Amino acid sequence: MNHPMVLLYNLNNEKGAKIRRMCLPLGLRARLVETAEYGLTLNELVEGTAPEPPWAGETFPDEMLLLVNCPGPLLDRFLQGFRRNKIPPVALKAVLTPTNGTWNSLALREELAKEREAIRQGQAAHQKDSEG
Repeated sequence: MNHPMVLLYNLNNEKGAKIRRMCLPLGLRARLVETAEYGLTLNELVEGTAPEPPWAGETFPDEMLLLVNCPGPLLDRFLQGFRRNKIPPVALKAVLTPTNGTWNSLALREELAKEREAIRQGQAAHQKDSEG
C-alpha cells in the first residue's frame, strides 16, 4: 500500500477527531489503532491484517502517531497543521521505516519513549552546561 496514511494511538477523542479532519484535505488517510491490534507488526497494521487472536498483552496510555508513505512536503504540511488548527502536540511520533516495520506497537512506543527521554536528558545537560 503506497497511499499516505497516519496511524493514531489513544486518540479516539476530540483531539483525534481534529487530527482526522486535518488529514482529509491533505489526502492523508487516518486510522485509529485498537489495542487488540498492538501485537501486529507495524507493516501488518498498514496492510490491514486482522489480529488473530486479538492482543491481550500490555497496552499503553500514550498518544502516538505513525506516519506512512509521507514524503517530506506532506509531512511538513501535516506537522504545520497542528499549529494552524491549534491542536496540542502528540509527543510520540514516528515514520514507518524498513527497520521499525517489523516491530509491534509496544516496541515502537518503547523506542520513542527512550528517544524522548534521551533528548530530555540531553537538553537538561545542555542547560546545566550553559548555566555553569
